[in-house]
Amino acid sequence: MNSELQQKKRPTSFDVAKRAGVSRATVSHVLNGQGRFPDETRKRVLEAAAELQYTPSPAGRALVRGRSDIVVVVIPYTTFGSNLQDLVDEITVRADKHGLSVVVRFAGPDPDKTLAAVQNFRPVAVVDLGVLGAEQRSSLEASGAVVIPRLRPEDSLENNPNFVIGQMMLEELLSRGPRRIVFAALLDERSDPFGPARYEGMKQWTNVHGLPTPDRIQVPLDLAGAQSALQRELSEGQPLGVACYNDAVAMAVLAAGRELGVSVPEQLSVMGVDATAEGQLVTPRLTTIRIDNRPVMDRIAADLASLSGQANRTSGAAETLPFKPISGETT
Repeated sequence: MNSELQQKKRPTSFDVAKRAGVSRATVSHVLNGQGRFPDETRKRVLEAAAELQYTPSPAGRALVRGRSDIVVVVIPYTTFGSNLQDLVDEITVRADKHGLSVVVRFAGPDPDKTLAAVQNFRPVAVVDLGVLGAEQRSSLEASGAVVIPRLRPEDSLENNPNFVIGQMMLEELLSRGPRRIVFAALLDERSDPFGPARYEGMKQWTNVHGLPTPDRIQVPLDLAGAQSALQRELSEGQPLGVACYNDAVAMAVLAAGRELGVSVPEQLSVMGVDATAEGQLVTPRLTTIRIDNRPVMDRIAADLASLSGQANRTSGAAETLPFKPISGETT
């Protein structure tokens, strides 16, 4: 039994050093690409490591370098669908190509606790998906972590994808003629990092075109609550256009409209975001916006590549709009 345990024991740098006839420090430096050693020494270390199937532990590398190989993806404490999940999956694939491990951290209601939890990982990089403020980014960067996507001069509110989505939704809702517009946020205990920019885009568009500022309502994902929220907006008797936080909210509004006997899209036009499969299966079929993550992923991939001094060739997707209206039967 002792021999079986020995065979299963994970090889250490001591084992590599013994086989190569060098010190453990030499093994560490060679395998981490540090220091200058004769070619023969490097060859003996690499061959010994290969024969023993030895790989340096992440914890050991962290102790040597003072920094882990972990990339922390910070996700907003929000309600989201498969779009954000797909983005995290792609980040994981890209990070693996650079020998990095991904940890997903959901932001809590206390920003300071979220920041402290992230810093405990001593990450080499932090992927911010809409959580960190300027002060938190500065704190992380001061600790040695790279916050990505890195901010660029063109990252203004007007160029924020959610800002443009808000304007795109409004234009689609008005395509059938004049109607009163409202923005339907999700009534939820979680935060909403995406809705405010969409609402700002709608407000700017109506201001430029001399139209009334859209109201903002909150819609829960239950029939009674959605019906109550919608009924208040329909009381003015005008055709109503509802730009929704996502497809789930849009389907709640549609269900409420059906219960209230409102015709779609004549009296009530509805638009969602995310282009979910469920939204394309309901009747009437939902008009929505499909979001393409490739431009964001290209930026993240380029920043990940730069961590190891590599150049990254983007796919060119950033030159196209990262979102596209999907025509349905609700506008």
